Formats: sequence, C-alpha cells, structure tokens
Amino acid sequence: MSTALAQQPPLTIAQYAAAANETDRFADVPGGSSKLTFGFFGEVGGLLAALKKVNRDRLLESETEVAGEEIGDALWYLVAMAKAQAVDPQLLGQGCLASLRKRFKEGDHDGHGTVNFRQIDGIIDVHGSDLEACRVELLGELARMSGEVVGHGSQSQLVLGHSTHVDLFGQLLAILGLVCASFMLKLEDVARDNLVKTHGRWPGPSRAYWRAFDNNFLEHEQLPRVLPMEFIEREASGRTYVVQRLNGVHIGDRLTDNSNEPDDYRFHDVFHLAYVAHLGWSPVIRALLKVKRKSKPAIDENEDGARAMIIEEGIATWIFNHAKKRRLYEDVEPGKLDYGLLKQVHSMVSGYEVDACPLWQWEQAILEGFRVFRELRKPGHRGGTVIVNMTDHSLTFQPPSRTST
Repeated sequence: MSTALAQQPPLTIAQYAAAANETDRFADVPGGSSKLTFGFFGEVGGLLAALKKVNRDRLLESETEVAGEEIGDALWYLVAMAKAQAVDPQLLGQGCLASLRKRFKEGDHDGHGTVNFRQIDGIIDVHGSDLEACRVELLGELARMSGEVVGHGSQSQLVLGHSTHVDLFGQLLAILGLVCASFMLKLEDVARDNLVKTHGRWPGPSRAYWRAFDNNFLEHEQLPRVLPMEFIEREASGRTYVVQRLNGVHIGDRLTDNSNEPDDYRFHDVFHLAYVAHLGWSPVIRALLKVKRKSKPAIDENEDGARAMIIEEGIATWIFNHAKKRRLYEDVEPGKLDYGLLKQVHSMVSGYEVDACPLWQWEQAILEGFRVFRELRKPGHRGGTVIVNMTDHSLTFQPPSRTST
C-alpha cells in the first residue's frame, strides 16, 4: 500500500465522497442500493479472509498492506451506501465523531467546520493506544455490524435499533477507523490511497491517457503512430500458420497455435498491437519493427530487452487462457473486466515504465485486443488488417482482401 503525503491539507469526508461517487457504478442500476450493501459486507468478509490467508500461508505481504487496501474498499462501499440512503457526508462525519466520543467517554462537542478524516484519526490517536491488542475484538465488531446491515434489508428495517441512518453509518465509519488504527494505519491515508486505486480502475469523467513512453526519442526509435498490420493465414504441409505484413514487407516469423488443441493463438500478435494503441508500450512490437531505444543503453536493455519481452508474452498468454473460459470476453463491457486479473497484470509489470498506466488503460487494451482478435478468427475473415493509431488510441479492423498472398 502506498503512503499518502502527510503534508497535504486534510481530506474531508465530503471531498472523499464526491471523488468516490465519480466511480460509483451502482448509482443508476436497479437494486443498486442492495448491491452496495452486499458489496460492503463482501469487503469486510474479504478483509477477514485476506488476513487469514496471510497468516495461514505465511505470505511475505504484511497484514498492514492487506488490511489497508481492504479497509479502503469497505470505506468506498460505506460512503456509497450512505449516499444511496441520502445521508449527507458532513452528517456522516459528525455521526462518526459522536460515536468515537461516546466510546471514549469524551464530552459532546458542538459541530463546527467541515469534518475531515484527520479529526477522526486524531481522536483515535488520543484514546486508542492499545488498539493493536484489541484487533480481533474490533474485527469481530465490524463483522457483526456489517452482518446486521445486510440482515435488516429494506430501508425501514435498516435503521432498526438505530435512531437514524446517521447513527448507523457513523458507527460503521468509526469502527473502520478503529480497525485501521489497530493495524497502525491512518484512515485518511487509506481513503487517499483508495481514491487513487478506484480512479485508476474507473476514472469517470477524468479519464486521460498516459503519454507515450518514447515521446522524447528520435523518430527512428519511436513506435509508429499509425501502424497498419496485415494478418494473413496460410497452409503448408498440412500446417496452418499466420504471417504478418507491414506496408508490403513481411514482419517476424510464421506463427502457429503452439497448442495440442487449435485455438487460433496464431493471431495473438493483435494483443501486442492493442498494447501499443492503448498503453503506448510493447517491447515485442519494438523488437519486430526494430525501433528499440538504443540511444539510451539502460532503456534499451531494461525496458526494450528480452526480459521485458518475456513478461509481455507471458501476460498475453495468461490473459488468453483466462479469456478462453469466458467466451473471449465477448460479453464483457468496459468497467466489468475482472479486477483481480487487472491487478495481477499490473503487478507483473511493476518496475517497468508501463507500470505508470492505470488499470483502465489495461482494460481498454485487453478488451479491444480481444474484440479485434474475434474479428480475425471469424470463418469469413481468417485474417485481415489491424490498424493501430497511437494518437487516437484506437484499434480498427479491415476484412482481408481475397488477393492477399
């Protein structure tokens, strides 16, 4: 989990809610409120399960790292639930502070100013010196309260045993803060990191592509900004293979499926072209086109070298195997691709330049690559031309001309 900058102005509950709401995919969905409730419950369960796995399997990832991300996700759902029940973020924050003061037997305070996460962390810091020893009890309390929320179901039942929605959601926010502190985390840091994560996955109206990584290199070391690659399927000696042609020149080697069961993986270079279009990155295509950045030896060796190419090929193969079990993502809409898959891909490129690209760009590259892959493999096509446009971040398909040889 990344560390938020300590010297930033305090993050208010209202600011977090406004930013989080930009990534709310349940707002206009039938039954969205119930889905948010189940989502919150699921994130709390995910926190407990993840901590169990860390301890059971003795993973190198620390409990704190795991807890920070899971608590951040639970916070997102809690704020979204509050919005769905028309609870103002300021009132949510006031309810949280009131719950903490009651727990720590502080006197009541008149609410002045906008409530922020630093105030919540401050109260916990003053009174919660032994919270680490109480972690199991706090996690149990969080699990019990989240179960009550799900169990009550309807809006009228949701407040059973609580005077208002503010009380209920305020208590939940307070317990999240306490659980945070039991892991030596600040709720404000967790909230900031969660916004970075969610906007990287679901950017909303703020979507902007990361710049091409070779912008500052000479043209002969840049990936072509427009790249029309032909995929031509041929047969010879009972074997079917694909060759690629760029501006009339054959590029690379013949490609077969390399599999005991034919699956058209011979067309898989379209995935690398999709990475060019939507990530501005592909060591494999750089090598094919001989546009490695040799003017900077470190870049040439580390970013454009053999290891980077192996990682890219590994990503393409791993995703392909995942997609084969899911109809090659034919029914997957943008924003719906498995988050766990995207997170794993992102971890595989950690330390490389493409690590800067957010998850939504990876999703675009993957879904667009498979969209065109499905076109290439259609019985009426069995090939065609794939046109990459790095400037427009587009990947287009043209059916093959029957004169292609």
